[in-house]
Order: sequence, then C-alpha cells, then structure tokens
Amino acid sequence: MKLQSAVLGMAMALMAGMISGACSSTSSNPSGTGGSSSGTAGTGGGGGGSSCPNVTACGGDVVGTWNVSSSCLNLSSTNLDIGAAGLDPAMCKNVTLSGSLSVSGTWTANANGTYTDGTTTTGNVQVGLPAGCLNLSGTQIACSDISGPLAGLGFASANCTTAAGGGCTCAATVQQMGGIAWLTADPQRSGNYTTSANVLTADATTRYAYCVAGNNMTWTPQSLSPTTSGTIVFAKSGAAGTGGTTGSGGTTGTAGTTGTAGTTGTAGTTGSAGRGGTTGTAGTTGTAGTTGTGGSGRVDGPCDIYAAANTPCASAYSMVRPLSKAYTGPLYQVRSGSSAMNTGSGGTLRDIPMLPDGFPDTATQDAFCANTICTVSQLYDHSGNANHLPVAKKGLTNGGVNAGMDDFESAANKGMMMIGGHKVYSLYMNAREGYRIMRVGTRMPTGSAPQGIYMLADGTHYGTACCWDFGNVTTNPQSYADMNTLFFGVAFWGKGAGSGPWMMADFEAGVWAGGSRVGDPGWGALDDNQNRVNPALPSLRVPFAFGILRTRSSPSQWTLRMADLQTATNITTSYQGAMPKPISNIGAVVLGVGGDNSNNSWGTFYEGAIVAGYPTDATDLAIFNNIKAVGYNR
Repeated sequence: MKLQSAVLGMAMALMAGMISGACSSTSSNPSGTGGSSSGTAGTGGGGGGSSCPNVTACGGDVVGTWNVSSSCLNLSSTNLDIGAAGLDPAMCKNVTLSGSLSVSGTWTANANGTYTDGTTTTGNVQVGLPAGCLNLSGTQIACSDISGPLAGLGFASANCTTAAGGGCTCAATVQQMGGIAWLTADPQRSGNYTTSANVLTADATTRYAYCVAGNNMTWTPQSLSPTTSGTIVFAKSGAAGTGGTTGSGGTTGTAGTTGTAGTTGTAGTTGSAGRGGTTGTAGTTGTAGTTGTGGSGRVDGPCDIYAAANTPCASAYSMVRPLSKAYTGPLYQVRSGSSAMNTGSGGTLRDIPMLPDGFPDTATQDAFCANTICTVSQLYDHSGNANHLPVAKKGLTNGGVNAGMDDFESAANKGMMMIGGHKVYSLYMNAREGYRIMRVGTRMPTGSAPQGIYMLADGTHYGTACCWDFGNVTTNPQSYADMNTLFFGVAFWGKGAGSGPWMMADFEAGVWAGGSRVGDPGWGALDDNQNRVNPALPSLRVPFAFGILRTRSSPSQWTLRMADLQTATNITTSYQGAMPKPISNIGAVVLGVGGDNSNNSWGTFYEGAIVAGYPTDATDLAIFNNIKAVGYNR
C-alpha cells in the first residue's frame, strides 16, 4: 500500500523495526545504525530461509548520497525465465530457483536525474533444471555445458551436475558491481533514474518500491523472474560536502561547483585556444602532405589490403572508421524516437557522415539524439556492394525465449570512446539485438566458395549463450541451414583455455573450438560438434579482441586465429585442419544473432569484414597491423 507524508513517522518506525529485526548486516554501517544492525548479523546471515519483509512504499526525495546499512533479500521462482541463458523455452520449463542476496556500498542520486551505483551485490543461489533443458538447437548438451551460459542470468559462477532422474542441479554465486540487487549479466554503475508513484526506476528497466523517511531510505526490488522479496536499508551520508558535490542541492555544494567551474572554464578555454592554434598548424601541414599523396586525408583500410591480395571485401562494417579508402558514404544511420520498441520502425532517421579524416561526425549524432532514445537503425556496407544491415527479423522459437520475435536496434550512444582525439561510438549490443540482410548479398561467397572473416570486438562485454555471430547465413531465419560465421563469447558447445570468451566458428548445430571429425588426431573420438575443448584457443577477456575465421572446400580446410590487439605482435593460430562438415554458403549477412535468430547473447562490435577468398597468414597480419595503427583505446 502507499503511505503518505502525513504518516512518515510510522514509516520511520517500520524501517527501524526492519533494521533491528529482519535484515542482515553489511560492512557499510554508518554511524548511528551500526548497533542495531550488528545485533542481528547472525539472523540476517541465515540466507534464503529467513523472512525478509518488503518495504511499505512512501516515495520521497532520493537526491543525495546513501550508504547501505543493511539488507535482507530472498530470491525465488518455480518457473524461471531462462531465456537470458539461451536455453530453449519450449523444452526448458519449470526451472526452479531459490537463494538470497546481500548488498553493501553507496548509491548516489543527483538532482539532474542521474545516478552513480557504487554497490556490490553478493549471494548464493540454487537452480534446478529439468531434463528438457538439455535439448538445444537440435543437439544434446550436458549439465557441465550449462554452467558457463548461466552467467547470462547474472551469476558470477555456476557448477551444474546431473540430478537424480535427469536434469541438472546448479549451485551458483552472485558477485556483482552495480545494478543494485538486480540479478543481471549487464549491471549498470551509472545512468538515469526517475521516481513516480513510490517507485524508483533506473535506466527505464530496473524498478524499486521505495520510502524515504528523514535520513533513512528503504528499497524493495520489483523483479519478477526471479521474484525478489525483502529490503535494502540506506542511511544518508552525513558529509555535507559530499552532498553538495554530488548535486544534492546544498548551498555549499552549488557555490563550490560554480566557483570551480568558472575558474576551470576560463583556464580551460585559454589552454584550449593555445592548443587549438598549435594543433591547427600541425593539421594544416599534415593535410598538405596528405593532399600531395592522395588528397583525402585518409589511409588504406582493411578492404584495400584485402583487394590488393585478391581476396576482396564482400561486406564490411564499422561505426568507428571507414574500412575502405574508396568508400565515401555515411558510416551508419541512427533513429530517434522509434515507435515500436526499437524494432526498426517509426521515428526520424539520420545518416552519420564522415569527417574529412574518415572518423564519424558524432557531433551531428549527438545533436540529433539529444534528449531522445536513439538507436542504430542501419550499418552501411563499406565494401561498395551495398549489403547494408538493418535490424534482424524473427526466427525459430527453439533458438531461445526471444528468437521467435523481431530483434531490437542497439542504443546509438552506449559505446563511446576517444580515438586520436576523436569521439566515436562502437556498436554496443544487448541480448535480443541483431542486424541482418535476408537476401543473398552482392558478391557474397555462396555454395562451396572460400571465405574469410575478421572481427574486432570487446572481450570485456561478451555473452554466455547462443549466439553472437558475424558472417554468412541463410536468407530465412525461420529455417535451419548451413552457416559460416565467427562466434565470440561463451556457449554450450566448444571451449578453449581458461574461462572465455573465445573466438570460435558457428557452422550451425554447434559452435566449434577446433577439430575436423571423429578421430581427428589430437582430439580423440569426440562428437563432431559438441564438448570440444581446445587448449590452444586462448581466452580473450580483453578490451580489444581480434579474430579470424577462414574456410574453404577444396582442399577442405578451416583456420581459426586470434590475438589481443593491445599486447600481441602476431596472431595465434588456434586450429587449422579439415572442415568438420561440408559447407554450403547461402550468402546473407548477420551480426549479433545466430542463423535461426538465436538472440540471447550480446557483445560490442568495433569493426569487421567478410571477404571472398581464403586469405593468407601474411594478409591476416597486415589487417591486424592496420587495425593497431588506428589507436583503439578506452
């Protein structure tokens, strides 16, 4: 029920009761609350079995810095939404979950509607999976194969073993920075918030019933799958200076900010003007030199290197830079104000052009997207073949909980970086976000023609389900067919060294870490498409992960290569051998989802190309060095 301000005293008494009777202690007890919290640490530490009452919501002003003083949170579900783990919802029903969470740290709300989340959420959870969960995309998987992909639900680790009577029992842990008390694989540590009807909503997705009473505040997360019950109790920071700095409205904080901003602004303007003059002179000199050698101020890109090696780009994409010196069109297109949940309709479209040096004109994007929900509506093909990528359409339902629905466009402004003084955006993709053409692409490899793929991705933002792919797929996502794509992440089938993510090959009905067929030397009698562990395949949990996939039918061979862009001087060949299955390229292009629209994984795409032909190691290295010269950094 709702509690109005006239009875805030009752709310304070209720919260005091929660602190002293029901909630577990954390390490962030502020002065004045430590006694009552520490007195019940043993009770709260009982985990999921203890009673954790929900907050009686009353709303209130949340602006300020709040320290978590205690928490008591239970998780439960008898039919868990398993889609984020990439399992088949038609087969994987009645998944059970039970456990508890504990929260510590600080949460800050600013008066301008932004927040900073400095909290840590920890916990232990038990998950029960019925036997049907082991059937996925036409193949049988093992309980041990599910442990990694369960991270898609927000678990830091999971150990799944075969249960009596079939199915799996999984013991999972939660260790999450940000995304306060909300089980998620993508916790946010800053963003926007709103308050309405006694509910605080962060980033338009995570909701908390809340009540502010004096210097105390309580929350109950309103998650539904799993259901969360209980409270997080906060005490407002007693440091007035901190409140002012975070924009809580204090006179001291405002005055300090104004004074500092004024001084810094003057100094910065003067310094910038001086640096601007110097840079301008250098720029003029550089332009003159460039003009003498070509006139555009741009250098060769990967497609120029591939063309010189007689393996031309068939499709090439990047929001960061042009991949061909000859390409002069826009890099990508954005949509402001989609009318259909960002599924590719409505709103207003704007092409994002290049500046003379080839970097995107992000100032145009920022002005167009100001104060709106803005998404990437199309990736333009830099190869000159016009294989432009719009949002992907629905596929088969057994590819995951959302695969039978159209995909979403990705946010246009989440992957910001500075490269060589230029502000750029990468393609930051969440689950159920993907791009695809549903026709045979112009000059795309088809049939048994050889093909090469390279991709640069963020190895710190990777999915744990099926399938974050880039490459050659069927024109019909509602049918199974051969595919020839480079996969990045952690999935149910092949594995490499360490815990991932890995660059692997998705040829449909499995993801390959290496190998050719049963009895392949060095592998033993293993199934063609399941449970392969390739110790030569390195984990790439790095900011800039580079991967190569090459395939050909005559002679039958595929090559898997990768490197850490920032530290490597050469590329590792993790596997080279005969194809594990015949290849029949169909010629459509996909990014971020599987051939059947399996769309439960996620990642960040910087750049990549599909080429006609089978590139050499020397060409691969030239591409790698070309990318290194860009100066990717963040």
